[in-house]
Amino acid sequence: MPTARRPLLRPGDGIESQEFVEPVKLLQRIMIKLRLLPISQPINGRFDSALEKAVKVFQMQNDLKMTGIVGAETWAVIDRKLGIAPSPAPSPTPSPTPQPVRRYPVLQKGDGIQHPDLTDAVKTLQDLLIKARIFPQDEIIDGKFGNNTEAAVRRFQSLNNLLVDGVVGRETWSALVNGPVEVYEPDRQTGLSQFNVPRIIASIPYPDIRAYARDSVPLILQSCLDYGVTDLGQIAYVLATAEHESHLGKWMTELASGWAYEWRSDLGNIYAGDGPRYKGRGFVQITGRANYRYWSGRLGIDLIGNPELAANQDIAADLLVLGMRDGSYTGHSLNDHILGSRQNFVSARRIVNWLDRAEHIAAIAREFLRALR
Repeated sequence: MPTARRPLLRPGDGIESQEFVEPVKLLQRIMIKLRLLPISQPINGRFDSALEKAVKVFQMQNDLKMTGIVGAETWAVIDRKLGIAPSPAPSPTPSPTPQPVRRYPVLQKGDGIQHPDLTDAVKTLQDLLIKARIFPQDEIIDGKFGNNTEAAVRRFQSLNNLLVDGVVGRETWSALVNGPVEVYEPDRQTGLSQFNVPRIIASIPYPDIRAYARDSVPLILQSCLDYGVTDLGQIAYVLATAEHESHLGKWMTELASGWAYEWRSDLGNIYAGDGPRYKGRGFVQITGRANYRYWSGRLGIDLIGNPELAANQDIAADLLVLGMRDGSYTGHSLNDHILGSRQNFVSARRIVNWLDRAEHIAAIAREFLRALR
């Protein structure tokens, strides 16, 4: 029986994917030859349930995993059964030019997200998963090793009889590229060390704000990490909001007296003196008795009795990040407007104050994003 290309074949091929009709026809002929399909079986190139059952029986007979999917190992046993040599020995002359061994980082969940320097490597991985038909052809290659990519890696490892751990090491890379590889452990920086804080601060064009940013920016970045805000676009917009609202710590208490908020029931100001007592404080300037009460319960701190604590930068950083992450201020959250390649910095203003100065703050966010990368 003549040899032919040996692609990965699975149920549905030749039915849903017409480019695999000829390889499926070859597989049908082989199963007939091995007496696992009746001789009357039509050679139609459709990987249907009858062919799947025959493949599983073959795999069971040969101590293979009964997946019904014909991968490299199943093809190798088929060829051995048919007496087909794996490949002819290459001619000693002329000697082929040795190809350089490709080198890849060991990848795992979180790479390209917590570790943006690995984004390109994760994109390469995702592209190879598409070529291996683990990901669909229209899968978005975003360079983020999240749950979806981890599940795809595990599936690929299972189909290729590799250790199923979701980690892309030498064996997995080698199977993906169908050749020898070298791998290395990338330097995964953790905590604030993953950010170039001096670069972020230097990107701020105003010297008076930079002076305060030296203290506030590390606190805000740490709060982002503490509360799982690791998307660089989201971090950039959090910083931009803090710069606009409080000049990154220069104005932690609203300059106005607060009497304009007196008897504002929509803010929960129902007692005499509530206006000035609960005026704007913090990086995001929370205002009103109702907001102070909410955050007292959320953080376990008595902001009703001690409203000035909202201006403490450690507490204010938590208020800023948690409120924007969870949509506590207006019902709009960071994920609603910014996530991965979706970076709508203009509409993200709805997270804090609808569209007030939206374009201005979006421009600040873009500069912070450039400094974060």
